[in-house]
Amino acid sequence: MTISRLFRGFGSLIGRRVAKEVQIGKTIITSSRPKEPALSAVGAASEAVKAKFPIGATVSGFRVKEVQDISELYLTAVRLEHVTTGADYLHIARDDPTNTFCVGFRTTPMDSTGVPHILEHTVLCGSKKYPCSDPFMKMLNRSLSTFMNAMTGSDFTIYPFSTQHPVDFRNLMSVYLDAVFHPNLNELDFLQEGWRLEHEDVNNKSSPLVFKGVVFNEMKGVFADSQQLFSQKLQNGILPSHTYGVVYGGDPLCIPELTWDHLKHFHAYHYHPSNARFYTYGDMPLEDHLSFIDDNYLSKFAKIDPSTAVPEEPNWSEPREAHIDCGKDPMASPDAQNSIAVSYKLINVVNNFENFVLEILGQLLMSGPNSPFYESLLEPQLGSSFSPSSGYDGHTRNTTFTVGLQGVKDADLGTVKSAIEDTFKRLAETGFPKERVEAILHSIELSIKHEKSSFGLGLAMNLAPIWNLDSDPVDALQINRNMTQFRNCFENDPTFLQEKIKKYFLNNTHKYTLTMSPTNDYELNLQNKENELLAKQVTSLTEEDKARIWELGQTLRQKQEAKQDISCLPTLHVSDISRKITPTLVTDVGIGGVPIQVCDQPTNGITYFNAVLDTQYVPEHLQPLVPVLCGILTRMGAGHFDFRTFDQEVELKTGGLNVNTVITPHPIESNKYEQGIQVSSHCLNHKLNDMFDLWALIFNEVKLDDLQRFGTLVKMIATNQANSLVFHGHRYAMTASASTTNPVSALTEKWSGLTSLSYMKALSETEDLGPVLEQLKELAKLLLSRECMRVAINSTPEYHDGALKNFEGFLNKLDGTPKGKSPFTSVSSDFTPHTLRNHQVFPFPINFASKSYAGVCYAHPDAGPLRLLARLMFKFLHKEIREKGGAYGGGANSTAGAAYSFYSYRDPNSTKTLATFDAAVEWVLSGGFNETDVSEAKLGVFQSVDAPVSPGSKGSRRFLSHISDELFADHRRSILDAQPQDLIRVARTYLRDASIEGGCLIGPKNEDLENDPFWNTVNN
Repeated sequence: MTISRLFRGFGSLIGRRVAKEVQIGKTIITSSRPKEPALSAVGAASEAVKAKFPIGATVSGFRVKEVQDISELYLTAVRLEHVTTGADYLHIARDDPTNTFCVGFRTTPMDSTGVPHILEHTVLCGSKKYPCSDPFMKMLNRSLSTFMNAMTGSDFTIYPFSTQHPVDFRNLMSVYLDAVFHPNLNELDFLQEGWRLEHEDVNNKSSPLVFKGVVFNEMKGVFADSQQLFSQKLQNGILPSHTYGVVYGGDPLCIPELTWDHLKHFHAYHYHPSNARFYTYGDMPLEDHLSFIDDNYLSKFAKIDPSTAVPEEPNWSEPREAHIDCGKDPMASPDAQNSIAVSYKLINVVNNFENFVLEILGQLLMSGPNSPFYESLLEPQLGSSFSPSSGYDGHTRNTTFTVGLQGVKDADLGTVKSAIEDTFKRLAETGFPKERVEAILHSIELSIKHEKSSFGLGLAMNLAPIWNLDSDPVDALQINRNMTQFRNCFENDPTFLQEKIKKYFLNNTHKYTLTMSPTNDYELNLQNKENELLAKQVTSLTEEDKARIWELGQTLRQKQEAKQDISCLPTLHVSDISRKITPTLVTDVGIGGVPIQVCDQPTNGITYFNAVLDTQYVPEHLQPLVPVLCGILTRMGAGHFDFRTFDQEVELKTGGLNVNTVITPHPIESNKYEQGIQVSSHCLNHKLNDMFDLWALIFNEVKLDDLQRFGTLVKMIATNQANSLVFHGHRYAMTASASTTNPVSALTEKWSGLTSLSYMKALSETEDLGPVLEQLKELAKLLLSRECMRVAINSTPEYHDGALKNFEGFLNKLDGTPKGKSPFTSVSSDFTPHTLRNHQVFPFPINFASKSYAGVCYAHPDAGPLRLLARLMFKFLHKEIREKGGAYGGGANSTAGAAYSFYSYRDPNSTKTLATFDAAVEWVLSGGFNETDVSEAKLGVFQSVDAPVSPGSKGSRRFLSHISDELFADHRRSILDAQPQDLIRVARTYLRDASIEGGCLIGPKNEDLENDPFWNTVNN
């Protein structure tokens, strides 16, 4: 997996805002409070680690260098160094049962063959202790992990996981460490994961030779998105002299230059303990981690100099410019498809405080409608949206700031450049309003307190890029200290930020301007280049080479099809899954006829508010506008605030006001579902009244009369949706294929699928949006009241009454009388399930495929077995679609109340994969699995079933999905108790014997499907 920007800047360490009564079964109704206390500054895990790890002590080969309490994050950081190898180690002690591990390496390629990316894939294919094929993927079904993955960035590779189970933690740590330090790195795995020449039909020696390989196809998919291409070329251009000047994930035209020997050599120097950084987090004992790592791995190595240092980029004496071509985007306005960005080289990343200052400056410049670049670039509609590369990037040796636009007309490119320069000049004179700075600082303060269930994992990923470049990770955690220093600088020197503008932007000659525009024959030229490369490789082959290619292809296929002995892998067992659940204690109350679910939790002084507004009474002609209203509702201004001042009020008083569509199937009755919009927000307890005042303004006085503002937002939404297609094509394909099988998926397709994407494109090209705004006013009047509202509030126990009192004040300001009716609507007689298969043609070099069948409701006895079946099928689908087919991924998904869907992701195949979906069903029906496979599938399913939930989200399953604890317990039991014959039965009943089937293929033109009478071709 590649990541162009894992995280954006230092501020992301603690998160930031970027510019969501019916009783079913038995409910738990109680007024009792949870007994667990809120997090304290120093918990039991912190006290234990400080007692056992004094500075200077040596424990299991590690010397303690630093022990530091970070009170604002409720943790203690311990920094250690392995005496023999010099390996760096950071432990975060915190009273959190979701423990995290990560090992990372500085990986600095000097070419675009994708060697670190392919190595990341290949080390996970088998190791000395675990020689079976692909132990990493097989551990997905032998663990209760809450996260498992591996990721490659432009100068580092990390291998993180998290789990709540101590035995699972040790099992996964063993697999991960053996993978990175003792991988097999055999040639067949390199050929499978990286690239190879192989016959198009592996069983036909007369078929032509073609390029294959998982990473080869993945990167073709990555660069099918012109904005990813643009971001990559921008980094290559602004930091060209060392590792950032190459394509770390691999350029498909360069990947075939990589050899197996080069891969092994790269591993020897980069994946060494002397080049490693270890991270552990949570409440498990540090001494156990250290002894295991040293005894089993680090003690076997001697110290080396890996020579992986990344030097600073030499300063330029004058700015540079460049231009690149890209393909045309069928989902964008045809006359506005240029991109432009100006990027500046800034500081060495080791300067944590200056990094903090520049992150704040970056947010002031770019974040939200009050930012100067929003005002100077987006409001005049010089482009449709900021480019994905825009903003401050604090994760390369020299940090950078970029301001860019996409969706720019030819005639406006020069205007954009001038506007960027003029904006910096104006800011150097005027600076920023104090309220804007306070809003950013408030968002940081709130983010510190906002508890997430994956806190330790997020911390690992945020720290990895800067720690990798020798920035002090413990110093980076000192949020309050940096906040205090920043406030002092800003208050003592009124020109503090203005001087930064002059230094880093106006007087900076290390400036790079990149433009990109589409050409008619871009895809054809790219394919011709690949064909030429292929022809060159093939013509240089000797007969012996060709014979070896055939032999390797046959050997690889035999390896892929061979039955694997995975007895060497550690595993948890189904007996490790508790059959009991911990009830979520809630209180059901009613105020003014509005049902409210209250959940008291240790939320660190934050109140979380959620409300669902029923849309079932919205007339048909307004239904397509429901997601549009969600996208603009909090961004147009309200009351006496225009959109800029309203956004600033939101930043000063809340963690953001969110509005999303909600489509929820009834958990018991298959012919009913809820449709609505969810409004949600959170704030510090003492600002709750202010937050509700903002919502009251939205409900009562939202401004829907600014055509220019509305047009800007429509273009931004349309552009962001279009950009998501190539990265989430499998989701679009699943939604489209399921849309004819059940009403929930049909509405989902209209509101967030390809239909919605096309609708937003058409809206963005509409010259007069006045009639649309009038319809939105009509829609807002229908929805924004308390008539069809239900609410959930999570807050600290001591603020229980205060939260309800503030909500009552908000409710009293709203119009309407609660209807008191069920939020569920019955399936319309207009919807009739039917079979439909569409080939959605887009100019992509890869495919996203899906087949779907109608599912069952959550409480149905077969819902659990179907969910388990989807996980079981992963064993078959992964081998066929990824290992043998070369796609990045594939699988099946069962959504209760909606559909059972197969999918593939970044897939070089089309009809072959569609046939594989059918083969997966036959594999189950023929008994191709055993009881061990079923047990492993249960472990895999329960990773999500029992995933940890943050205090602010407790009770959301009951509130949003209407699933009581009793229903949840029954569903868990149906999965745990499912037998092999149950899986065969549901596969036959709901898949093979289904009378209705939906299909969708998103990808390039396909003659087979064009000539298939069962498929419709839709040209986009």
